[in-house]
Amino acid sequence: MERIRMVTRFWRFGATVSVLTAIALGCEPLQPAAVAQGLGPDTDILYVGDDSDNTIKIFRASDGTSLNGANGAFVAHGGGLHGPMGLLIAGPQLIVDNQNVNLPIGGEISQYQLSNGSFAGTWVSKSDPNAPFAPRGAVIKNGVLYVANFVEQGGSSLPSEVKAFGGDGEFLGAFTPSGATAFHPRGLVVGPDGLLYATSDPCFAPNDGPTVGGQVLRFNSSNPGANGEVFIDDSPGSPSANPPMCAPSAAWVGHLNRPEGLAFGPDGNLYVTSFCAVPSTCQTSANMSDIDSIRIYQGPGGLSPGTLLGQINLDAYAAKLGQTRGTAQALVFGPSGKLFVPITLRPALVGQVVSCDVGAKACSQFTGVGTLGLPFYLTFGRTDSATLAYPE
Repeated sequence: MERIRMVTRFWRFGATVSVLTAIALGCEPLQPAAVAQGLGPDTDILYVGDDSDNTIKIFRASDGTSLNGANGAFVAHGGGLHGPMGLLIAGPQLIVDNQNVNLPIGGEISQYQLSNGSFAGTWVSKSDPNAPFAPRGAVIKNGVLYVANFVEQGGSSLPSEVKAFGGDGEFLGAFTPSGATAFHPRGLVVGPDGLLYATSDPCFAPNDGPTVGGQVLRFNSSNPGANGEVFIDDSPGSPSANPPMCAPSAAWVGHLNRPEGLAFGPDGNLYVTSFCAVPSTCQTSANMSDIDSIRIYQGPGGLSPGTLLGQINLDAYAAKLGQTRGTAQALVFGPSGKLFVPITLRPALVGQVVSCDVGAKACSQFTGVGTLGLPFYLTFGRTDSATLAYPE
């Protein structure tokens, strides 16, 4: 199950400007409350956005036990959520990218109290003319909130951007690669080199079904005058080519397809979610190589940055439960160096979070079957809001 925001509203006009360096560097980072309070992995909490019922659910970080109690959710649908995406911890609050899916209003960035899940206002209001139309991943670096705006209001033919907002919600500017007309950012993370990394689905076409290919780009958030650069380019070509090069094809099996979640591991390597190339036939007896996976690339500190090193096959885990696929769009590292991945299994749509041993490239169940419907973005209480790293 791949989650895509349908583009149905009118175009919101607004100029794209550069992020102000003085503002970006003049704010102190917001420390996760769990770290500030001295809470360790044994007392930490995992927060997961569930798109099946528009809630945020919580689990004990040490063993995946549900902590939702009789209410069924930490943040309920009545808290204003309609399509929760990126999750971050900032001080005493949980920050949530809220897409407002299927509503006649724009996306927004909402805040909830970590003490009880109650609504605490918005960081960026849906009434803001610069609010992201379809917010996905987000990070906070030096007090500045960066949000991946997956697609602009008006359609996939318009280039999108990564938007930046100050602590008071003030729009500071946006990042778009120079000359990129097909930039559709999904996930964000600050790398070990201090640069802002973004996954992109350059072939995205909401009315044409799944496409193939993907990119990872990076930007210098402290130097807005510099253009972004492509770190990983696994894109087949222009969607306007004849025949269309972005259409699902067996020729693109084994490539990076529609990436979203990305995170740097303790080993310095970059882990990125990827889908199979031909959804209608992937993982069939005739095409067992076309799988959903977490692809592993050498990080910026290696001898060959961006080189593919291997992958974790999510469909191998799904097969243990009698399913053909194990799709995932987000991930985060957590306790003991494990990689935590929300998975929606087909065809039963039994959602859960798995923990993966990146050395063995194998995953095991973390949250119970049936505790989640359509799990998407996630964060631990101790997760760094910029690098998404987990401090042990």
